[in-house]
Amino acid sequence: MKDSEPKSVDFPAIPYPWQQAEWQRVLDQHLADKLPHALLFAGQQGLGKSHLAQALGQYLLCHSPRSGLACGECRACQLNRADTHPDFKLIRPEEAGKAIKIDQIRSLAEYVSKTSQQGGYKVVIIEPAEAMNINAANALLKSLEEPAGNTLIVLVSHVPSAVMPTVRSRCQTLTLLTPSKDLALPWLAAMASDDRAESLLQFADGAPLAALALLNGDLLEQRQGFQSTLSEVALGQVSPLEAAKKFLDLDTLELMDWLIAWVHGIACYLNAKDSGRGQTPEASLLPLLEGLDPTLLYRYLDKIMMSKRQLLSSANPNKQLLLEEILMDWRALARLSYGRARQARANELP
Repeated sequence: MKDSEPKSVDFPAIPYPWQQAEWQRVLDQHLADKLPHALLFAGQQGLGKSHLAQALGQYLLCHSPRSGLACGECRACQLNRADTHPDFKLIRPEEAGKAIKIDQIRSLAEYVSKTSQQGGYKVVIIEPAEAMNINAANALLKSLEEPAGNTLIVLVSHVPSAVMPTVRSRCQTLTLLTPSKDLALPWLAAMASDDRAESLLQFADGAPLAALALLNGDLLEQRQGFQSTLSEVALGQVSPLEAAKKFLDLDTLELMDWLIAWVHGIACYLNAKDSGRGQTPEASLLPLLEGLDPTLLYRYLDKIMMSKRQLLSSANPNKQLLLEEILMDWRALARLSYGRARQARANELP
């Protein structure tokens, strides 16, 4: 899975414009000596949750923070800049798209039990938290329950429902919402230097960093091709088996994220919530949407998320069979919805 939330080019990390309310909240908690020992940053991929977690870690470890940010000059900041700070630990899957292993979490238990080497905070970031297999998640529980003083563990999750409930219950959740266009578009237009900023943002389901990532390489073309194929499957122009074969060369976890964003965009369209968020469905799919039962759509979304959890687990499912099943379910949902739409129109005839 490609990282759509890259590290900040500048040091120290500065929260993005759409993160100011969440940033102020954690600063206020720290200043009031009420910062919890475990936080869960939750929200869709591409909002910069990892960036925010790193900004918080840099701030807490800094010896001379200024205006609510790390100074970028002290000894602690120099160590952080060089990725050598002894009181900062970042845990990610050893290979992209793989699980976070129990050995990685076991090493954390010893780390959090000791006092900090620099005499201040110790900060641990685990991302994505849903990549922990069940053994790793269970091993984390003790660290969450009995951390040494001035230890902060930040879990970053794109799918918080996939994080073990006993882990979630021991963290204070901070949910980052998709920003409004007023906040996201100016930032994206300045970063991308591209007049397609608005369409990119729609394609990325409103997530600014995911939109920016679409400009890299042929990712935008791949995403467009993916959504076109989904429409062809719905219309019966391509079979689910043929579509699955077309997707085999692409990263399966990333495909799941694309599918989740696409279905979420359809749900927003159906609910008429935020007309600026999500990709507007193709005209050929509008008859389907007339008969689409939102309850069935959300069940389908749940199944996609469950499939993503399978991919992240140690179960090692057959990726081709998994894709075929998801696409066959999409085709079945489309057929049912088209049928309902036709029946509704027939009933309206005099």
